[in-house]
Amino acid sequence: MIILAIDPGITGALAFYNTAETRFIEVFDMPILNGNVNPHQLWAMILVRKPHIAIIEQVSPMPKEGVSSVWRFASAYTTAHTVVKLMDIPLFLVSPAKWKRAMNLKGGKEGKEQARERAIETFPSYAPSFSLKKHHGRAEASLLAVYASTLPTIKNHAGPSDDPNLHPSLPVEP
Repeated sequence: MIILAIDPGITGALAFYNTAETRFIEVFDMPILNGNVNPHQLWAMILVRKPHIAIIEQVSPMPKEGVSSVWRFASAYTTAHTVVKLMDIPLFLVSPAKWKRAMNLKGGKEGKEQARERAIETFPSYAPSFSLKKHHGRAEASLLAVYASTLPTIKNHAGPSDDPNLHPSLPVEP
């Protein structure tokens, strides 16, 4: 199964994780055009890789963030969410605290650096993709995909289903 994991935001990233080949990961920075997420390029990137499910970090504004910063971030999150939904890919949402706690990662700036280090350990063949501090979004998207692969709800979900116990677009519970 191919899992698409998205760390939303202008500095966010996408990871495509093949659960059959756990050392294989494709990571990309969020496609940006004129300062916004480019929905057409995002669609094309996803279409080529044909993920079975998607998981997006369900984020909310942080205290003391400026209005324009919150607006841009919300726009990026909404664009990613909408593109995935329009492609009919089953979508799951998870809070940053929940998946980072499960992956033993800290929050904040310290957690971003820790995520880069963990991504390099988990995917050593792809270390150059995580080598710079600005690659924290790639690292978080990659580890979010690994986290998703451990969830029973997602492990048992290889495509569209009529199972009433699956709640796409709702927060996942392990």
